[in-house]
Parts: sequence; structure tokens; C-alpha cells
Amino acid sequence: MYGVGRIWRLNVRIFEYVEDGTMSTPVPVYSGVQPIRVSLTNVAGLGATQLVRSLLPHLEEVPGFQIEEIYLPNRGELCQYRRKVAGIAPTVYRRLIPNSLSRVLECTLFGYLFSGTTPILVLGDLPIRCKTRQVVFVQSPHVIRGTMRIGGASAFKYLFARAIFRLNLRYVAAFIVQTQSIKAALAAGYPGIDEKIHVISQPPPSWLLKSGMRRVGRDPKGDACLHLFYPAACYPHKNHRLLGTIDAAGVDNWGNVQLALTIPEDRNPNVNISWIKCVGRLSPREMLSFYEKADALLFLSLAESYGLPLVEAMWVGLPIICPDLPYARALCGDRAIYFNPKSVESLRLAVSDLRERLALGWWPDWTDRLRAIPKGWDEVAGMMLQITGLHDRHPACQRQSL
Repeated sequence: MYGVGRIWRLNVRIFEYVEDGTMSTPVPVYSGVQPIRVSLTNVAGLGATQLVRSLLPHLEEVPGFQIEEIYLPNRGELCQYRRKVAGIAPTVYRRLIPNSLSRVLECTLFGYLFSGTTPILVLGDLPIRCKTRQVVFVQSPHVIRGTMRIGGASAFKYLFARAIFRLNLRYVAAFIVQTQSIKAALAAGYPGIDEKIHVISQPPPSWLLKSGMRRVGRDPKGDACLHLFYPAACYPHKNHRLLGTIDAAGVDNWGNVQLALTIPEDRNPNVNISWIKCVGRLSPREMLSFYEKADALLFLSLAESYGLPLVEAMWVGLPIICPDLPYARALCGDRAIYFNPKSVESLRLAVSDLRERLALGWWPDWTDRLRAIPKGWDEVAGMMLQITGLHDRHPACQRQSL
């Protein structure tokens, strides 16, 4: 069905073969270098994919460590990943049955395929039943019971995810999360793992770091319209449905505003509101264009393990309107404009508050909130591998995070 490729070692030099029988670049073995395996077979969401795309190249370059094997998903952007540093060709998992069922089998019945002496860093939330040193990076809030209520098929999917998470806890040496609030929620949901949880926050994606963009005020070439931007995929917890409760009869109460959503037009939550524009999924260059012209980031999500768009907006320097929820408070402190995520009237008042503040010349200063966020992905990669390999080889491993 699918599995980890067999390995053949020839003489002094090492050659690795993957499932299709091709041979990768020879990998020299260096004395004192800690080998690590990385699994991202379950990374598929937009935010998680962006994060891993920024992180993975830096994992390959951390001094004192060597990424021995990389296990890729069979779909999405990451399935085409090519190594930045010469090494074993990544293994792509071929799933011949529905993804959810395949993932369950991978983490349970076929978990033994990941057993071995080389530690593994799992970037896909769910622990694997295998005999090795395993560190799991938890990005999804859905493995934490009570973060939000979701009905339908998704509810069963997340119920199974939490069951697998609990079942495989004993195979995990350490967990990595992105904020103290998620650490507290994870420890409360799964008693006994508190001392295994490490907090490492992340900077914005590499494409934003490289841009050097910094906003210190509204676009001087802009018009009188208030331009809001909500970059999020159309998942239930992203709360686009709140916009569907805006009454067309009272649309004038919102003033001159335009909201861009990064979802397809056929998923428009309220076709009766002309100022809601669905622009689809954006490339990094298009994202930069929207950040350059937006007057504020609007964030509606009911649950996040981190909230990467909030970090992006702070990094750029934009005002933020977001839900009054722990994940947002943990990142934004008292600098954001908060609203009740279940009340469209509360959202309207927050937009009105923003408009009034901007008219008075207000603009947020995120300097103090950004101090706790790593300045680059090399620092994050170093901390993660230090935890995975239990080697104090990287100075960044001592950094305190959010």
C-alpha cells in the first residue's frame, strides 16, 4: 500500500533508495553529527504548509545535525519538496485509500515502519506508534478538547484525531507548541504531559521576512475606503459564516469599507454584501500587495494553535481586528481591537472603532509584542532539532518564547 522505503548500505559510502527504486546522492557520515528524521505526511492545511515551507530548508542547515530522511505528503505543495542540502531523496507517501483512514493506519497499525535508532520530528500533530525518540509538533487546535464546537463529519474526524493522540501519548518523548496558552490547554486535556511540552513561537513566512515590508501608516495613495484583509482558508473554525449574518438592509451602518477574503467566489459567505470580495488563494507576491494596501487585518477565527496571520500583520505593522479569545490575546496583548466572534454587531463596532482611531492619526506599535518572536527560521529550526536530538548544540535553544 505505502510505507517507508527500504535502505541498503554499501561499503563505506551510503546510498539510499526510495520506493520508486531511484538512488539519491551519496550521504557521508560525519562523526559527532546527530541524524534526525522529519515526517510531514499529515501536513496539508494552508497555514501549516506555509509554516513548513519556511521551516524545512532551515532544518537541513542546523549545525551539528543531519536530516537523514524526510517523509512527504502525497498531495499539496510539499509533495514536490526538493532538498536544499545534498542527502537522501525524500520519500513520498502514496495513499491508496481515503486520507483520513490512511492516516489512522499510519499512526497505529503501520507505525512500526518509523521505528529505529534515529529520532523523528513529526510535524503533523498526531503521534505515531513506533519505537524511537519521537517529538511531535502540534499545530492544530483540534487535538485539544473544547477549543471549539464543530458539527457534521468534521466533528467525527477531530474526535478520532484526539483518540489517536491519547492512544499514542506514551510513544512521545516531547511535544512542541507555539504559545503558552496552547501548552496550558494541551496539558489540561492530556494530564501528565506538562513537563514534555516545549513552547517555540515562529516568525512570519520566509517570503514576508525577505520583503522587508514595514507599514507606519495608511497608504498615502489610498482612497477614503477602509480596506480590510482576511487571509484564511474556508475551514469551519475560520468563522467566515459570521459575515453571512450581516443584514443587507443595514449595510449602510458599516460605512465605506471593503473586505478581501482569500477564498473562492463560490464560497462567498454573503453574496448580498457588495463590499465583500473573494479573491481566492494568493501567491506570496499577491499577499504582499494586499498587505501593502490594507488598512488593517481582520481575523475571525474561533480557534488557533498560533494565528500566523496575526504575526504577519504585526510584523508588517498593520492594525488588527480580532476575536477576544486567548490565542489572540496571547499574541496581540492590548494592542489589537477585539470583538465577540459570535456577534456581528460587535464586529461592526470594532470596525467603527478602527475607523475613528485612524481618523485621529492612530497607528499601532507592535515592538514589544514582537520581542518574544524569533527573528528568523534558523533560530526556530535550531531549537526544534535540539529538542528532537537532545543535544545542546544550538544557542537558540535557550530562548524564551510566547
